[in-house]
Amino acid sequence: MVPVRLELKNFLSYGTDAPPLDFEAFDVACLSGGNGEGKSALLDAMTWAIWGEARKSSGKRKPDDELIRIGTRHMQVTFTFDLEGTRYRVTRSFSKSATGKTTTSDLEFQVYAPEEEAYRPLTGSTQRETQGRIDDAVGLDYDTFINSAFLLQGRSDEFTQKSPSQRKDILVRILNLSRYEALEDRARDRWRSAKQQLQRAKAEVERLQEALDDVDEWEEERDDLRAAIEKQQRTLAELRETEKTLTQRRADLEAKAREAASVRDTIGSIDDRIEEATDDIDALDERIEDADALLAHGEEIRSAYERYEALQDERDALDEKRDLHRGLEKQIEQKRATLRERTNQLERRLDRLKVEREGFEESLSECASKLAKRPLVQDKLRSARAARQKVRELSARKEQREQLKRRKESARRTLVGRREQLRGELEGLRNQIEEERTVLEQRSDLQETLAALSEQDERRETLEDRLASLEAEGKTVSQAIREQQGQLEARKEEHAQEQAELERFRAADGKTCPTCGSELTEAHRREVEATLSSKIDRLEQQIQDRRADLQEKKERRATLRSQYAEVRKKLEALSDVGEKRATAQEQLRALEDTADALEAHTEQAHRLRERLEAGDYAAEARRTWQHCAQRLAELSFDASAYDALQDEAAQVDRYRDRLRELEEAEGRQEELERKIDQHNRDIQELRETLDDDTAFASLREQLADLQEKLDEVGFSPDRFQEVREELRALSDAPSRYSELQHAQQNRDDWADQRQRLRDQVEDLRQEKAEAQERLERLEASVAATEELEDELSEVSEAVAEAEATLNELQQRFGMLSERLDQAERDRAALAEAQTERDEAKHDRQLYDHLRTAFGKHGIPSLIIEETLPEIEERANRILDRLTDGRMHVGLETLKEKKSGGTKETLEIIITDEQGMPRPYETFSGGESFRVNFALRVALAQLLAERSGVRVRTLVIDEGFGTQDEEGIERLVEAIQSIRQDFAKVLVITHLERLKQAFPVRIEVEKDPATGSTFEVVRG
Repeated sequence: MVPVRLELKNFLSYGTDAPPLDFEAFDVACLSGGNGEGKSALLDAMTWAIWGEARKSSGKRKPDDELIRIGTRHMQVTFTFDLEGTRYRVTRSFSKSATGKTTTSDLEFQVYAPEEEAYRPLTGSTQRETQGRIDDAVGLDYDTFINSAFLLQGRSDEFTQKSPSQRKDILVRILNLSRYEALEDRARDRWRSAKQQLQRAKAEVERLQEALDDVDEWEEERDDLRAAIEKQQRTLAELRETEKTLTQRRADLEAKAREAASVRDTIGSIDDRIEEATDDIDALDERIEDADALLAHGEEIRSAYERYEALQDERDALDEKRDLHRGLEKQIEQKRATLRERTNQLERRLDRLKVEREGFEESLSECASKLAKRPLVQDKLRSARAARQKVRELSARKEQREQLKRRKESARRTLVGRREQLRGELEGLRNQIEEERTVLEQRSDLQETLAALSEQDERRETLEDRLASLEAEGKTVSQAIREQQGQLEARKEEHAQEQAELERFRAADGKTCPTCGSELTEAHRREVEATLSSKIDRLEQQIQDRRADLQEKKERRATLRSQYAEVRKKLEALSDVGEKRATAQEQLRALEDTADALEAHTEQAHRLRERLEAGDYAAEARRTWQHCAQRLAELSFDASAYDALQDEAAQVDRYRDRLRELEEAEGRQEELERKIDQHNRDIQELRETLDDDTAFASLREQLADLQEKLDEVGFSPDRFQEVREELRALSDAPSRYSELQHAQQNRDDWADQRQRLRDQVEDLRQEKAEAQERLERLEASVAATEELEDELSEVSEAVAEAEATLNELQQRFGMLSERLDQAERDRAALAEAQTERDEAKHDRQLYDHLRTAFGKHGIPSLIIEETLPEIEERANRILDRLTDGRMHVGLETLKEKKSGGTKETLEIIITDEQGMPRPYETFSGGESFRVNFALRVALAQLLAERSGVRVRTLVIDEGFGTQDEEGIERLVEAIQSIRQDFAKVLVITHLERLKQAFPVRIEVEKDPATGSTFEVVRG
């Protein structure tokens, strides 16, 4: 089909002034303009003219309402096209009433007659009939057209997105393979007829053949057969008994083979248990060895612990005395200060000496005090350093324990997570299984619905035929009414003329007849008046008859209109039956897929449930958790002792600083002693002067009392320091004592547990040895299986042969008996029956071959199979140009089923530049358009070359906006490379850079008032 001329009026954005589009002015052109200007509307006008469908209206109940220009009530499209050297013209129109409640449409189909230089009508009596003639001429439907030759806007992926079965249907229509369906139906009818004839002939031949043999020979043969049957029955009984015995032996050996496999599994399990028990024994040996080492020093550990507790009590008592001692010392110091102050008031000189001496004494006392503490500071420094080293060791153990805890917690989370994951998967599968079962419960209802929809679809077709019949009859009646009305008006006019002629004749008073010019006598006057009156009477009768006939036809037309409205109402109620039926069929196919999925999901859920019940998941995490738990139990750690050691270790720097201060104090001590001696002598002299003075007697008494109390306290700083040092030396006594108690409590249990494990290992080894012996015996028995199988196979073959022989003998015996009864009656008809049988058999085989050949898996399938490589080659040749060889498309016609085997399909496989197949949805918009473009152009080329579907036009209205500069250049090159395959190539775009690539442009513009228009521009 090659477009020639397009004329449109009030179609979409085009008004009444739209110019005609002459396609003969170009071969390749670009249709350009802005978005919404009306480019695609020109394509919609062509498809609407031919099929009554367009991009925006397909599938709607009243598609024409969406196509008529807003604000108008009548639209019309006239499309002229050439097809195989013949020119056709289609005119389709649509009108709405002023209220918009009623609509009318019209369709005309014409063919050009060159000899007459005019168009001859091909229009049928109904629009349905006319559309059928158009479809027959064009050779394909709208869906096939837009999936191949027309790449319409928004539908470039129409072919790619369709299901495999729908793709095959499109290929069937493109290749014009539907004619094979009619041939298949005819061959099937012939095959059924031949099959019935063959069955009758065979039955007749078999009956007649039984009567052809000699009766005496048949009786003798029958006696021989009877003896042979009895002998064969005895032989068969013996063989069956032997087969039964061998079968029982084989069953016993199979049971032993299964038992041997079970024993092997048992041995493997025993080995695992022995290995596990051995590891437990080694661990217990280590624990018992550590416990024995502690118990060997038990007395020493207990003594140290008792000494540690006694020293703690003594240290607590010394702490109390130290506080009291310090308080008394402070009071004495205060009293002495008072005494010094009073003495200073009495004598300035004595006061100055005292102050200086006291300063020297304080410094000396401080030095002495500090120096006295040097051993203690040194001991504390050593202890703090030892604590710091112990902290490092314990920190390492603590870090090790923390790492074990983290690993244990991580393993626990992994176990819980994996378990919850499996539970979640199982719950998801259960929900999915429940949903699928619920869905499958709808299968019977859906099948019933589908059957009801099929009946409704048949009813709809019947109503459509009835509606077309009523429409045709209505047009016929309307035409007859118009003709009758014309004839009635003619008779009325003739009656009026005749009446006027009669009046004119009667008014004539001359001697000449005004009608014929002859002499007007009385006789002639009466004759003419009689003739005119008779003619007037006859016309009056005809008028009455025409009126009666016209009234009858009007009543018939009213009846037809009523019936038409009623049938149309019923038909509109069934307008969506086809769509519902297709939906139901698709749902039924989906339910079949759901049934397969249900089986797979049920099996998967069963496996997950078994894993959860057996704990067969996260084995590595489970082993890690057990190992960490065991190691944590072995690594003891006293947190309070660790904190105490940290506090002690933190004093290292402080004690080091104090030791440096003591070394400085030792240098100042001698100088202070010398100065004090000098001041003592001076003060003594002054005191001797004041000895006789009693002013300070009370104060001295108080000092004496305080000193006496201080002596009574009995606090010894040295003993206090000794106790603290001894306690530090025994700091590990509590932990060792705790470990000793733990060893005393558990050592015997560990030993008992170890002995039980050793006994268990011994029992397991004994059990394994017994199992090994049992396995050897079973394997020795099973070794004879192959020999037994051979023997059983031979006996089974002998039984089958004997059964076949016996069956054959029995059949022959029965046939002979029947023939003896029927031979005399049927001998004469045998030759005729054999001839009829042979002819029927030949016909059945012939039509069976033809039925298979014409079926969907026969010649049509072979044609599609041979056509697909051509489509692939064409598409990949274009795709190679568009993607520089980076993409490849393949078409597969066979697909493996989940239940096994294969099924026919039409899958599209796309591979990227690395040769990896990828789903169509993962490609970008530009990439997917190139794939769609290549496939659709390949289909269009195929469509253009097939004689049954004669389309030589390619229209591209999609996808250029997804391409970059290089992609557009490649598309233009591809279009130029395929232009010789088509008589007309039309590319629609609004991209300025693409328009310049075409020598002819159809530039579309839209005026808000008058509508869209276009201009053909060259260069």
